[in-house]
Amino acid sequence: MRARRIEFGAGIAACALSVLAFAFLVFAPIVPACASPAQLCPRNAPRYVTMIQGSPGAGVWLFVLAMLALSLVGGVGAIVEARTGRRVAAIPLWAATALVFGGCALAAGGAGIIYLPSVLALGLAAYASILSRLSARRRAAE
Repeated sequence: MRARRIEFGAGIAACALSVLAFAFLVFAPIVPACASPAQLCPRNAPRYVTMIQGSPGAGVWLFVLAMLALSLVGGVGAIVEARTGRRVAAIPLWAATALVFGGCALAAGGAGIIYLPSVLALGLAAYASILSRLSARRRAAE
């Protein structure tokens, strides 16, 4: 039962951390911008703007929104599995954990690192899911 509580808490943490990461990426001034049109700035001259003001391409928005959606799906899967014990809820948890980890590794030099706490929470939830299944099998064998 302890593994189910850990899975539940990690699922809630993954959802909260992914929403916070998305808000940070969208509203924090982290995108460097130059005043010159050639985008050649001296080392200490760039100013920083928000992602909305920096107007990135559709690929950046798609990546950020996909990471948010996958993290939320994985967190909700962890919450549902921890509360109901349904095996089907583990599929979105494990799939989302693998995909978000891949996305975090793919964009480790940029937006991916911001989602790292959410990835770690999803990894903890997936590990707790496996532990709860193993303990249930052990109890059934006895």
